[in-house]
Amino acid sequence: MRSATAVGALLAIALSAARALGGVLPDGGCAGVYWDITAAFASGDRVYARVLVTRAGPGARSAAGLGYWLEPGGVQTRFQNGRGEGDFEFAVSGDRIRIGSTRLDLGGADPAFEVDNDKRGVKLRLALGAAPLPAPVSVFDGDPEVDLIALARPTTARAWHDGMAAPRELSGNATIVRTRHRACEADLSAMRVDVHGLGANGPSLLIHERLTDGTQRSWLAWQSARTELVTARPDAVSLEDWSAADGGTPLPRRLRPVGSGLTGVVAIGAAQLAVDPLDALPRLLRMLYWFGERPRRIWADATSELASGGSSALPRGSAIASFSFLRPPEGPSQTRSRDPGG
Repeated sequence: MRSATAVGALLAIALSAARALGGVLPDGGCAGVYWDITAAFASGDRVYARVLVTRAGPGARSAAGLGYWLEPGGVQTRFQNGRGEGDFEFAVSGDRIRIGSTRLDLGGADPAFEVDNDKRGVKLRLALGAAPLPAPVSVFDGDPEVDLIALARPTTARAWHDGMAAPRELSGNATIVRTRHRACEADLSAMRVDVHGLGANGPSLLIHERLTDGTQRSWLAWQSARTELVTARPDAVSLEDWSAADGGTPLPRRLRPVGSGLTGVVAIGAAQLAVDPLDALPRLLRMLYWFGERPRRIWADATSELASGGSSALPRGSAIASFSFLRPPEGPSQTRSRDPGG
């Protein structure tokens, strides 16, 4: 009997592992998965990258890798690749993806993100720490499903673009967040903001999403050298003082979490970058893949002055705020919270 029980347990574990490996790209005609990498370096350089695989559009699957390297002097270097089914490599576990000259490797002892694109004149390699990544941390269940893959992972980079005599060596950290959706994302999510805290006393990450049904969900995590990862789920996040600079997309200038013993605000400063998230997709897929009316992704400087009433101090200081608008922003609105699980 014990042997049968043990065999049954092993089979259950094996089946669970198989589902995990096979399920990184959900089923569904508009399903997709993407990894967002936000890297900040001591030099002031920033790298923002997204690698995605989708079932939308022609063929069984399509993939794209896109991003920007922002230098302190204001130079912006863009990189992108898009491929259809059969023209990219994708491990079913999601640990390894290669799209032309773009490669994301999250498995093994040396995770890395790399772009080696002679055509666009950019070579960029982010070494995401010399150890395997930890298990993902659930941020939101449901659809879309969001997981934290790495928070402020120690990262080095070797970066070069046309016009440079030699590559630059950079040192800093990178955060990786994975999002999976079964239905078309624009039918699910109206807007989302990710605030990456860069405080000297440790990193933090606030994710707030407003869904198309009027509900919202929020999650906050932080860590210091003396604490494990601490998480909280604010009841809501108030988006205040909306304004647009130079006729651009309006942004809230203050984010104020409510509940979970949190006080203070995140102040949103000048925008660094604004892009159309469809740009890197193959042309036919770009016409078919519906993100909503005038989709925009915007990165802005920010300052976090959030505080926690708990025993673990919440790091304060400079931050990067990433806004994703899949539908035009409507400014302040009454929303209702739901329990996201996770």
